[in-house]
Amino acid sequence: MLVLDNQIEGFLDSVYVRSHSHDTIRAYRNGLRKFELFINVKYGCNLDKIIIKIKTNELDVYELLRDFVIDQDKQNFKAITIEVAVNAVKGFLRHCGIRIYAEDFKQVVKMPKKIKTKEIPLTKELLVRLLRNVSPKLQTVILIATSSGMRIGELVQLTLSDIDFESQPTKITIRAETTKTRTSRETFLTSEATNSLKDYLKRYFGWEEGKSNTHISTKIIFGRTSFSKTQILDDTKLKSHVVDAAKSLLQTTLENSLKKVPDLCIKNEDGRYAIHFHVFRKFFRTTVGNAVGRDFAEALMGHGFYMDTYYQLSEDKKREMFLEAEPYLTISDFHQIEINFKNMSIKQSSLEKELTDLKHYLNLNSIPVITP
Repeated sequence: MLVLDNQIEGFLDSVYVRSHSHDTIRAYRNGLRKFELFINVKYGCNLDKIIIKIKTNELDVYELLRDFVIDQDKQNFKAITIEVAVNAVKGFLRHCGIRIYAEDFKQVVKMPKKIKTKEIPLTKELLVRLLRNVSPKLQTVILIATSSGMRIGELVQLTLSDIDFESQPTKITIRAETTKTRTSRETFLTSEATNSLKDYLKRYFGWEEGKSNTHISTKIIFGRTSFSKTQILDDTKLKSHVVDAAKSLLQTTLENSLKKVPDLCIKNEDGRYAIHFHVFRKFFRTTVGNAVGRDFAEALMGHGFYMDTYYQLSEDKKREMFLEAEPYLTISDFHQIEINFKNMSIKQSSLEKELTDLKHYLNLNSIPVITP
């Protein structure tokens, strides 16, 4: 069993080298456990013996995988869950020297179709109510998520050194090692999110505006605030358990907040909460896409296909496009609303004056006015 355990860990290590995703490793490990349970019940043997049976042609690997899929489907696991488990098993068997050809697999193993269900769209009305019913920390996290398009895994690894408050709008540099695609990128924050973040940093970290704040520059901003004094980690020492703990804390806190307000504790057709961290990214993509174009929104979110086009834009153009989208991303910033209202009032007064002057000119020159 020690040899087998080493094989499993070696396989998972190879997966991590490619993905650098602890979520993927957890999902694959869980998939292998399900497979071990399946073969123990069906064949009365462990994974080590199954590998021997496959290599000696006592078992057909494709039929084995087909039966595993059928078993998981009968247990009512979702299609995506079964797919991840099968990918884990296929990868491990290949790691053990068993050849699995894609075309043969496709012919024998029929995977369940993924069911697409409607999702309740996240509106500003829902966001306003949500912000009123969560803690100051979660308020800040939500505003940053909806105004930057960041993934939760990227957000929980933010440090003060990643944020440029001098930029207008505030710019965030997302380090390559914290992203899903392993590609660094930049995104921005609205004034509303910036102000909330500054208040949060002052409250929990003693941040001072206009100062260097070097003593907290490498702290994880959205980890457990009670541990803030010990959360000084450089990039190479950023432990996965710290990131996982921060993600879990934010997700649990959000769910608990939803449960306290029945009107917010709404669920989609698939039974999942309609309000969750990924839906904040969807809100960002839809809002920015409608305001200034889908390509720009996708690039800010870190979708690789759009990154080349994004990096061809000048810094000034990036800022200009984000500022154009900012009013649509702003949730409840009354100060900005007052400025917009004042500008509209000024413009209306100017138009009314022009109309009055035009009427006066027409009267002086006896020019008839044709009304519809």
